[in-house]
Amino acid sequence: MSLRARLNLLLTAMFLLVLGLGTVLVIYNAKRAVEAETQSTARLALQLIEVALAGAPAEAPPDRLLGRLGELEGARHLRVALVEGGREVPLGAGSPGERVADAPAWFVRLVAPAPAEFRRPLPAGVREAEIVVRADPADEIEESWHDARIVLGLVLAFSMIANGLLYVTIGRWLKPVRRIVEGLEGIEKGDYRARLPAFPLPELAHIAAKFNRMAEVLELSREQNRTLTGQALAIREAERRLLAHELHDELGQSISAIRAVAASIEQSDAKAAAGTIAGIASGMQEVVRGITRRLRPVLLDEFGLVAALQDLVDGWNERHPESFCRLSARGRLDELGSEMGIHVYRIVQECLTNASKHAGATAVRVDVHRTEEDGDAVAIAVRDDGVGFDVRTKGQGLGLLGIRERVESLGGHVTIESAPGQGVAVAARIPLSPVAEARA
Repeated sequence: MSLRARLNLLLTAMFLLVLGLGTVLVIYNAKRAVEAETQSTARLALQLIEVALAGAPAEAPPDRLLGRLGELEGARHLRVALVEGGREVPLGAGSPGERVADAPAWFVRLVAPAPAEFRRPLPAGVREAEIVVRADPADEIEESWHDARIVLGLVLAFSMIANGLLYVTIGRWLKPVRRIVEGLEGIEKGDYRARLPAFPLPELAHIAAKFNRMAEVLELSREQNRTLTGQALAIREAERRLLAHELHDELGQSISAIRAVAASIEQSDAKAAAGTIAGIASGMQEVVRGITRRLRPVLLDEFGLVAALQDLVDGWNERHPESFCRLSARGRLDELGSEMGIHVYRIVQECLTNASKHAGATAVRVDVHRTEEDGDAVAIAVRDDGVGFDVRTKGQGLGLLGIRERVESLGGHVTIESAPGQGVAVAARIPLSPVAEARA
């Protein structure tokens, strides 16, 4: 349950408690008022009857006396009747029985007083009967209900309005919390550029300031890591380039010299030895060519990225006759520069290595193109039809992690999609920022 819902539930419980206490207080006061009013009216009527009977002439007709007493029937909160011979006859125009108050039954049941009844015998010589005066609280209950309804209605209306206003207000107060959660989710996904605005509440404003400072530190750390990773990759590639040139220039020339000497020996008696030397030299030259290709593709520096990629794919197809790799290269790829070109080359090389070691694929497609639709960038896509894996449960190997590290160090992003039996698709996009192009 959210904090907003909990606060509103607590406030609703408090308002219900206030409403309940108010209802109890209103009913208590109404009960006391009804009881006091009816008792007072009944006693006053009894006194009037005493006065009327005491001041009536002895020779007064009984019907006239009863008529005067019957006039009390119209008084509020009273029921006057004559009991004669076990039979009760109401005096005046009233009807027998107590009138039902126009109020809810539960309210009547709670505030109705105990039955109050007063009896007064008629004077001797008039009639052998009794005057019965009963309290009738119906009118007073109706008045009390009218007042209580107004009070309880106001309390209920106030509770509902206050609860609604507090619900909206608390929602507005807690609205920045959603912004904070969204910012944290962005940080979790690697968006360290997320920032929070200054909030009106001091507590939330302090949290926002700390959040923004944390995001700045994380963003700076990531940029520093990218710089260090880029420098490490550049140093490694420089070492490979130097080693490749040394192997190519020094060892390659030596092997060529051996072959030349072997050719001259063929004219002598050492023809068999010369053939042996020539064979060894050819083997050494192939080994050197393979090492050179792995350390640094010479074609990349001499003929550009497209030629180097084509040579890489052709060599992969020769070594893996059970499968076939198709290359598609589009755009101004040869203008990328040597450093960006080697990054693209290594990404494709690692993808092909993974396909040969783990995928068991029969078909691989490599698509490299330079696009300028959403900014100048290089897009790399490598897909195979191998066994695949579940990216949700299986961790990524060092090859895929190396690809991700290389791409992110260049300011790009990479996605890896796979499922059991559906192959692997690696897609990378590297922006060609002015910094990257300058470095190239």
